[in-house]
Amino acid sequence: MTAPAEPTVQRMVEIGFDRLRAHLLNQAELIFIEALSRQPDHAAARRLIGVARCKMGRFQEGLADLRAATILAPGLEVAWNDLAVALRDTGDATGATEAHARAASIRAQDPAAGPLSALTALAFATDRAIHRFELGDYPYVATIRHGGGRPSHPKLTAILEGGRGGYEGLIDEMAALGDHFGAIPMGGDGTEAHPYWLNAWCPPLDGMAITAMLKRHKPRLFVEVGSGVSTKFARQAIRRLGLTTRIVSIDPEPRNEVDKLCDQVIRKPLEHCDPAMFDVLQAGDIVFLDSSHRAFQGSDVTVFFLEILPRLKPGVIVQVHDIYLPDDYISGHVDRMWNEQYLLATALLFGEAFEVLFPAWWAGRDPALRARLTETVCIGPLAGLDPYGASFWMHKRG
Repeated sequence: MTAPAEPTVQRMVEIGFDRLRAHLLNQAELIFIEALSRQPDHAAARRLIGVARCKMGRFQEGLADLRAATILAPGLEVAWNDLAVALRDTGDATGATEAHARAASIRAQDPAAGPLSALTALAFATDRAIHRFELGDYPYVATIRHGGGRPSHPKLTAILEGGRGGYEGLIDEMAALGDHFGAIPMGGDGTEAHPYWLNAWCPPLDGMAITAMLKRHKPRLFVEVGSGVSTKFARQAIRRLGLTTRIVSIDPEPRNEVDKLCDQVIRKPLEHCDPAMFDVLQAGDIVFLDSSHRAFQGSDVTVFFLEILPRLKPGVIVQVHDIYLPDDYISGHVDRMWNEQYLLATALLFGEAFEVLFPAWWAGRDPALRARLTETVCIGPLAGLDPYGASFWMHKRG
């Protein structure tokens, strides 16, 4: 049997670009390292690894890569654009202004190009995304209004800020699980029954949050709507921490083989289930939602928010996955037309039914919380692991 051909350098860069836009920064960096080992003068790979490293807070390395990219491709606007963003974010106003001017001068050579964004509003090129589409007779343009180099939504930010002390407490509980986390391998291929950190579905901070929440609340039931790597994190935590939690998996077709890890499996879509099944959940039990992320008429998300959330008892813990509040969806998700988080945002803005327990995306981006994570959790065997997550944890108030 012939072995599959190795990807070309250009294909590797394309894959790394997709990982970067999905904020899988560790994976993106590894791909770019391999691409550059084969072709050290590849300007795009050098620029993109610089962006990835800056996003991980390793600005000295990232700036060196971005400067090298401008030498490799001095006439490329995007190289100067990204260097200007990194210099601005590190406080080098003079250097940022010079790089921005170079990018603007290159753009000015194209009569069809509009003006370059002001330096204060400039974002890494990988953070920009526009998706044009039509539904029925109406055209839409999906774009990023909050986050991605732009200010986060101010009122949502204020709501999340109000729970900072609780987030710090959960991070400290994660730090106490260092031995547990250190035993989890970095890589894998998805066929194992155990989790691994550098997967594409349940990023590191989400796996850590699952474990810490299970340890804190010791739920009787962990009900998943959408199963896979999260199930593996949950089962490993239950086993190693000596919990009696039962896992119920609702998913028509999990992306990983998890049936043997669950106590009950329901292999059909949530919208085909009786909402009354959630009435058995008690305070401290967990509902982990990771479904289609699209609220359409009769879809799983619509059923969850309109028919299941209102009937949950006070104290039931709810996790909604792939939530980037107080920002919009990240650039790699814009063309997927996800809209689930806007239902959640509306609930938070116009009511107090839920208390936010841990917004993983915001915690991983907030400077103080990120520092707490990198200095107390991502250490030892986990040193260098980017504390990226997109799980949003809350519970119903009494």
